[in-house]
Amino acid sequence: MPAAASGGGAFKSYAFDPKAYAKAVMHGCKHSSDAVVGLFVGSGSGKVMKVVDAIPLFHTHSLGPMLKIACMLTEEHCKAVGGLEIIGLYHATPTGNTEMTPVKAIAEKLASNFSNASVWTLDAGKLEEKQFAFKGLGHKDNDWKAIGSDAVSLSKEAMAETVKLISDLKHLELVDFDDHLVDGTQSWLNEALFKGEA
Repeated sequence: MPAAASGGGAFKSYAFDPKAYAKAVMHGCKHSSDAVVGLFVGSGSGKVMKVVDAIPLFHTHSLGPMLKIACMLTEEHCKAVGGLEIIGLYHATPTGNTEMTPVKAIAEKLASNFSNASVWTLDAGKLEEKQFAFKGLGHKDNDWKAIGSDAVSLSKEAMAETVKLISDLKHLELVDFDDHLVDGTQSWLNEALFKGEA
């Protein structure tokens, strides 16, 4: 039983950068009446998976060709930054459903390219309680296994700051890949999103 609680994949823990966590939560909150999908990028070291950034992709349908282009551009971004790769995905539904069913095909494709992939589902109800607002599944032995909350590393301050960013309506400034396709001047990497934040 302890092995299942510590982590679903080969990694024992998942260390979230506060801005990666905030960006993913903000994406789900900005488009709370739509299904959203995004990617997590990072790197593995020993038994720790470091989630370094979130790449918001869609708040409309995740059509195959657009998803492929978004993943190719994300991979190019990871190469340019150096030492990063696509390590997982996150999603949120307007109903608050925390099952991975809506993104299972995408998750399986991701796992075929990165065997230790993870899938994170937004549970917005946990935001009010200033708790970690994602339910995770890790890919191991050709199956998806629950990632226990004890396997997630993110400070209480980061969770509280994310709630503050949302209450300050900062999430409305977030740009996803869909937004970029509509207006190419908007950056889906959101480099300026946290400018001026501590």
